[in-house]
Formats: sequence, structure tokens, C-alpha cells
Amino acid sequence: MLFIKIKYCAIYIVTLMFLSFVMYFIFIQNEPNYRSIEPKRPLTIVEEKQRVFFLKTHKCAGTTIQNILMRYGHKENLDFLLPNKNNYVGNPEHFNISMVINVTADNKFDLFVHHTRYSQDVKSVMRSGTFFVTILREPTSLFQSMYSFYHFEKKYKNNLTKFISNLSNNSSFRKNVQRYSKKLGINQMSWDLGMAPEDFESTKMINKFIDIIENDFDFIMIFEYLDASLVLFANLMQWPLERVAYLPLNTSNDTHKPIITNYDVMQLEKVNMADNMLYKWFLEKFKEKIYKYGIKKLKIGIGKLMAINQEIREKCVKSITNKGYAKTFSYELKENTNICQYITMNELKYTSYLRNTQYERHRKYKALDKLMNNN
Repeated sequence: MLFIKIKYCAIYIVTLMFLSFVMYFIFIQNEPNYRSIEPKRPLTIVEEKQRVFFLKTHKCAGTTIQNILMRYGHKENLDFLLPNKNNYVGNPEHFNISMVINVTADNKFDLFVHHTRYSQDVKSVMRSGTFFVTILREPTSLFQSMYSFYHFEKKYKNNLTKFISNLSNNSSFRKNVQRYSKKLGINQMSWDLGMAPEDFESTKMINKFIDIIENDFDFIMIFEYLDASLVLFANLMQWPLERVAYLPLNTSNDTHKPIITNYDVMQLEKVNMADNMLYKWFLEKFKEKIYKYGIKKLKIGIGKLMAINQEIREKCVKSITNKGYAKTFSYELKENTNICQYITMNELKYTSYLRNTQYERHRKYKALDKLMNNN
């Protein structure tokens, strides 16, 4: 009898466990999916920046960077603020809105990539969200390059060494020497960025000027670290590296740069005091951006950009000569594809092409608006 009771008790327990399992399974299957109604974390959407003001400083790889931005804006049908003719929008005059051809409906622009002399009036003609960028170069090297490229020896009737001696030892000469074409000379980067020449030798005014540039510009590239600059720029713009691929334009090798002594270098540093202070300050800021981005990560990016550039070179370039202006590099192309054509196109030719294309595009826009508003 006891055995039977134990037997039925065991059966009861097993049955109860089985029923519990079945009920649990049914409950789980029919349980509302509470996870599905929980608020999901918003996906991080990376939005590419499209609008750029690039202050093109002289002899700082500006034409190469300009071409990158021209190709991008061309492909995306963005609105360029373009010169009325040639490749300058102002300079020696500071930029002002009277220099602008109003081809857009709102009289504002997405891209400004040509030579100008910076003033804060630029902000009034650029659309919201514009990224402000420029590039700097070690001032002594820059001045040597300018002296050769623009044939200063013909204007000043002196070789570079003699010219440096006059600049450093004769304050009257330094103050009265005329800027070449009224826009080229000592402290060239500071001039391009809008600084008044009478402030070139005032530490107080130079520091004030540096504060203005730091406040107005989002990123300052460094010529000597061009690939690193472009990788950082692409990251800040949220662009793929392919978008900043390039072939060097308007550049030459150092064999044509005048050779000067260490003493001459020291003298050039003194007479280019504003540029030296400007360059050193933003070189440190550039290093800070590298540390923040990550040195190892940046090296990987540089390697990838070099590989992309090499692939373009192999696809497009048949040969390279130094037959360009002032013995700059000139490319003979293998193929006439769009990327090969535009990545080596002369600045004036490309500017003229964009000017005509943009004018025609906006002419059609206005005609369409007129049609739709004509009730």
C-alpha cells in the first residue's frame, strides 16, 4: 500500500513538472515582445560636410587642394563663388561683397576656393555650415619658393641673398619695398589672411591677429605634412579618402629654389616675423589634432591615401615633365577619362569651365522657377 502511494505521488510530481513546463513554454511564446517596444538607441548618422571656404595662400600647395575641392563641387553640382575673370577674388584689396557675381537665388555659395585677401565679410556670402580652412608653410621655405616662382630678381634687381641683406639691414628699404604685383612679398601668409602691413612688426598685433584666425577657421593644414593634413581634413569633413586624392599641381622640385646660408635663413625669419609666429602657433595646433586623432591611425590613413594617389598616377599619367610655368610639373595623360582630365586641369581652364557650367545651370533653374510661378 505504501508502495502504491509513493508510486502515485511520484507520478503526480512528474505530471505537475510537465504541466509547469508546458505552461511556461506557452507563456513565453505568447508573451508580448517587450524588447520591441523599448525605445531603441538612435543610430549615429554621420553627415558629410559639403560647404567649404578655402583661403588659398600663395605657394602652399593651394592649387592642389583647390583642385580637390573643385572636383568635388563639380561632381555634386554645388555653387562656387568664382572670380569675375582669371583666378582672383580680391587681393590686394580685402574681400568684400561687391566682388561677388550673384548667380544664385539667395546670393550665397557652398564653395569658395580661389585666391582672395581674407576679411570676415566672407561669412556673409557662405551658406550655413561652411567649414573654414587654409594651409600654412614654413615661412623661409615659402619666401625662397616665391622669389624663384615669381621671378622677384627681375623686379627687385637683386638676387635673393642681396635682397635679404637689404631687408634685414635697412629698415627704410623694408618699409618702402613694394609688394610684387601689389600682393606678393614678406609675411605673405599673414597678408593673404588679411593682416595689415603696418602690424607686421608688432608682437601685440600679431598675437591679436592669430586669435582672429584661430576663431574664424576650423582647420589649418600644414604644407610640410600635406598627406597628414588631407587625412585629417577628410575625417573632419566625414569624407572617404578617395575624395581627397590628388596629383601635385603647380609644384616643382627643389633644384630651382635659391640656396641661401644659415645666416640668411635667420634674417628671413626676422623680417617674416608675423608669418613665423603664425606658422609656429598653428603647427602646435596641428600636432594637437594629430594626438587627438591618433598617430597610428593617421599613419594608416596616409598609407591608404598614398596608395589611392599611386593608383590614379598609374591609370592616368603617361609622363611628367617640368615644362609648366616656372618649371613646374606638367602631366601627359594616358587616358581622357573625367578623373584624369580634371585632376590635372589647369586652374584657369577649370575655373572658366565651372563658371560657364554654373551660369548655365542657374539660368535653367531661373527659367523653371519663372514657368512655375507664372499663374
